[in-house]
Amino acid sequence: MTNSKNSKRRSSEWEINLIPFLKEMLKKSWIIAIVGVVFAVVFFGVTKMTIKPTYRSSFKAYVNNQQMKTNDGSLTNSDLLASKELVKTYAEILKSRTILMNAAKNLGLKNSYIQLQRMVTTEIQNETEIITVYVVDKDPKVAYDLANEIAKISPQYMADIVEGSSMKVIDYPEYNDTKYKPSYSRYALLGLLIGMALVIVILIIRFYSDDTVKNENEVEERFGIPILGVIPDVNHLETKGYGYNSKYEYAYRQKSS
Repeated sequence: MTNSKNSKRRSSEWEINLIPFLKEMLKKSWIIAIVGVVFAVVFFGVTKMTIKPTYRSSFKAYVNNQQMKTNDGSLTNSDLLASKELVKTYAEILKSRTILMNAAKNLGLKNSYIQLQRMVTTEIQNETEIITVYVVDKDPKVAYDLANEIAKISPQYMADIVEGSSMKVIDYPEYNDTKYKPSYSRYALLGLLIGMALVIVILIIRFYSDDTVKNENEVEERFGIPILGVIPDVNHLETKGYGYNSKYEYAYRQKSS
């Protein structure tokens, strides 16, 4: 019973404290918006100046296992399962030093194997026998040429390395000069969210660390002390309204005649 009362009391206190905070956030919403926009512009500008765009080209290939073909040349279920396992091996072989360096040599590229390895990635399509090879570079033509060269030399190389299997290219690369990365809009959105979050955190700290009493209602809410009256503020006779003089003293300001 006691725990239930304490829980209700804490819930009531939270509701009482949350409403003034939300009002304060609403008043400062223009600051939150301005700082968010500033951060978005800064993030966009820094990203634009420091991160160069990259371009991606790709091709798709089909892998199958010929070791278990029937007499009529058809594939068995075991053959298909073996092909699905084989495609994982192909995904690694396609990034091997021999294939990448030979492709680069044919194109006259001077990239090291480590650089080429970072440029090339593979992806198996939904656990099928289809594999996609991606090539990313800052020059769209280099990305296209390298992907195209890998697609040309890989089938024969795979047939020599993995006996009883084959790889056939389904879709050859197409030249693509559309930027792949970075997404400047995403960086701008990230800056907007960081800027707004930063201001909100600062406002939360300032709001809940402020222990000054701002009006007579707050005295009643904090200390449970009823207000019997207010003290006239004789130092501000020229204005009208309630004013705060000291930590717990309130005054009624009256317009002078």
